[in-house]
Amino acid sequence: MLIFFSYIFYFIAASASPLQRRWLATKKNVENKGQISFAFQVTSITVILSLLIPFFSPLYFKGNIFYLIGLSLICGIFGAGYFITSYIAQKHVEAGISSVVSNIYTPITIVLATLFLNESLTTIQIFGTILLLIGMFVVSKKHRIGTFKFDKYFMLMALSGVLLGICLTAERALLKTTGFSAGTMLSWWAQCLFLGIATFVTKNKNEYSKKDISITGVLRFFQSLSWVILLFVVGNLSLVSSITTFKIVVVFIAAALFLKEREDLPRKILGSLIALAGLLLMK
Repeated sequence: MLIFFSYIFYFIAASASPLQRRWLATKKNVENKGQISFAFQVTSITVILSLLIPFFSPLYFKGNIFYLIGLSLICGIFGAGYFITSYIAQKHVEAGISSVVSNIYTPITIVLATLFLNESLTTIQIFGTILLLIGMFVVSKKHRIGTFKFDKYFMLMALSGVLLGICLTAERALLKTTGFSAGTMLSWWAQCLFLGIATFVTKNKNEYSKKDISITGVLRFFQSLSWVILLFVVGNLSLVSSITTFKIVVVFIAAALFLKEREDLPRKILGSLIALAGLLLMK
């Protein structure tokens, strides 16, 4: 029963967050400026709220200190890269398409988990990856500038999925090494740190209101928390990565209903179903 409710929590949180960000990107930031700063402020809220985690799971540190620092740096660098590329591309890529494309992180996490975390990779998972790529190609019609060439925003969204896959694998390694609370907090704080550095270096500023930033930060916290809770309860990164991809259906339907993103709907439905079939084969 705990696993069931953990999945329900994930699907709600992981769908609400990207839909709200897409709405903000299209309605309140016409010029798409300040996305690095926005990502930093959002993750800052997530980091502050992460101080609640030790109340639910004991905070302790164990393992080689240099190993923990190395994993934290990987989480920080690739996690920050995920936020930057995803937030910049969000305005130009519909929510449903984003949910399909960014799920490239699933095969990435499976392969990396197989190589470094002693989790499994099978032939059918490889076939599932091929189906996911086909699904991405089908929904990408609006973003294709050639037979196999895509515009920069579609590529940025795909890159964000790759970066997320690397970050999640390192985060999973942290959780296995030093526990739920410490592993989660090390990952999130490192991502916030590197986003802060990127904001300082680029002198990036955004014009979102405090209310918009706060709502986005809280929703992002619940999305991130729902993921790590699933990893903690289920205990297998490959399995969790696969099942949670059902969110593409939820996001796709919600985007059509609430954001009116219905252009070329039959093609998008076909592509999302192909992608979903591929993702299910990866479990």
